[in-house]
Amino acid sequence: MKEFVNEEEEELIALKKEHEEFVYIVSHDLKSPIRAITNITNWIEEDLEGISNNEVLANFSLLKNRVGRLEMMMNALLELSRVNNFDNEMYEFNIPRMIADCVELTKEKDKAEFHFLYTIENENSNSLGKKLQKVLTNLLDNAIRFHDKEKMNIFIEVNESATNYEFTIRDDGPGIPEEVKEKIFNMFYTVNSKDILETTGAGLTICNKIIKRVGGKMEYSPSIDRGSVFKFNWPK
Repeated sequence: MKEFVNEEEEELIALKKEHEEFVYIVSHDLKSPIRAITNITNWIEEDLEGISNNEVLANFSLLKNRVGRLEMMMNALLELSRVNNFDNEMYEFNIPRMIADCVELTKEKDKAEFHFLYTIENENSNSLGKKLQKVLTNLLDNAIRFHDKEKMNIFIEVNESATNYEFTIRDDGPGIPEEVKEKIFNMFYTVNSKDILETTGAGLTICNKIIKRVGGKMEYSPSIDRGSVFKFNWPK
């Protein structure tokens, strides 16, 4: 039995070493040449000033876009690999105040009207606040980024059970087609082409992994009045 435990420990140490090597490769060995390519394209762009060949300029712009996208995707992979290494310290925070902070951190928040509904007895939680803030901010960013109306409505609801807080983020945007909804948590998957809307397609994957890491679960469903509904539970 003791020998079996030692073998398990050795396997865990080996896996941890592989993970550390992967993180190092992504953050150093692969990102360095990408940074070099970015610098070179910037220098070439300076040399191209005054050139009127639209085709050359368009192709060069496409090159810069693709290099930038590759770097963002690598950063997303790195972030995903570090989910289990987030700061796991427990600290007390106020849930409505945290949500208000998440709204403030949301890009282009002025485009949307936010609606809040809290059905909770205890507004203060002693939990993994940084992880929760990451999930909420990402879902709110998505609700705005993928919206198709000039006037946007985003609904944030929090309920409480004996063991969990239950969060719901709902919008009145275009929603997600039924035939692809099972793919939305896949790494780098996007409903629309990345050429139409620049995004890595990694946010939901990272959020889903964080929620699973803390023992929760996230689900997507279409809204009754068109739009998207993301629900997840967060253990107390």
